[in-house]
Amino acid sequence: MDIKAILLDFDGTALQRDQVFISCRNMYAIRQAIAKGIEIIPCTGRCEDMFPPQIEAEKRIRYWITASGTRIVDRNEKKVLYQCVFSPEESAQLCEIFENQDIYTEISAEGHIYLEKKINDHLERYPVPSHHVWFVESGRQIPVEQPSKYFLEHQIGIEKCNLYGIPDEKQQKISSALNSTGLIAPPANAEKDIQFFPRRLDKIQAIEFLLKKLGLEFENVMSFGDSSMDADIIEKAGFGIAMGNSPDWIKAKAKYITKPYYEDGVAEAIEKFILC
Repeated sequence: MDIKAILLDFDGTALQRDQVFISCRNMYAIRQAIAKGIEIIPCTGRCEDMFPPQIEAEKRIRYWITASGTRIVDRNEKKVLYQCVFSPEESAQLCEIFENQDIYTEISAEGHIYLEKKINDHLERYPVPSHHVWFVESGRQIPVEQPSKYFLEHQIGIEKCNLYGIPDEKQQKISSALNSTGLIAPPANAEKDIQFFPRRLDKIQAIEFLLKKLGLEFENVMSFGDSSMDADIIEKAGFGIAMGNSPDWIKAKAKYITKPYYEDGVAEAIEKFILC
């Protein structure tokens, strides 16, 4: 086993139950792996502004694969190395579907979170996810009057969107409208929460782009994950690790099943296979 890089998921994997911070044991193991020359690469559905504070603070973690592969950034050079986002025109089309619907929606673009201003002005009325409260209370989000107009005028492409707490009477209409564009993946179900990315997004392709830059192959990768968004990477990695809290079908794709995220499963595997 010639592991030179670790692809690290956050939610349900490296983070604690609060979904904000990484445990001391996990973070210590990550730092020790870096000291041994292992490239730690966050690979997550989160955009840059939503990364855990400890990852932001650890400057030796240079490359970030964000929003499920829509962007890869080099923090040292402050450069976007790879991007697969909605076009500004597509972004405007999608925003027109949910804006002015009084729905709390986090729009990720250029590594930031955008909110409709009238919603941002009264967050107390909306179902802000508990693990996002730290973020909106920090004031890092960007409020805009009309997202569709803003992204088109500024020629900004969206990475992904998260709609939360969609009223029952609006769920079918919004999900159908989103699906009818032919632009999104996964398909939007008529549910209270909807998350979507560009349909043309290929997460494996994005990872391979970065690995090539680093002179590595998938066989040099240890990958951690717990959900359907991580399944292909766990299967393709030289050493794919499923968390103990993963569904059984994801565990079946892994070479090793570590402890659940709430028992420091990331540290347990790094200690066993990297720091031994």
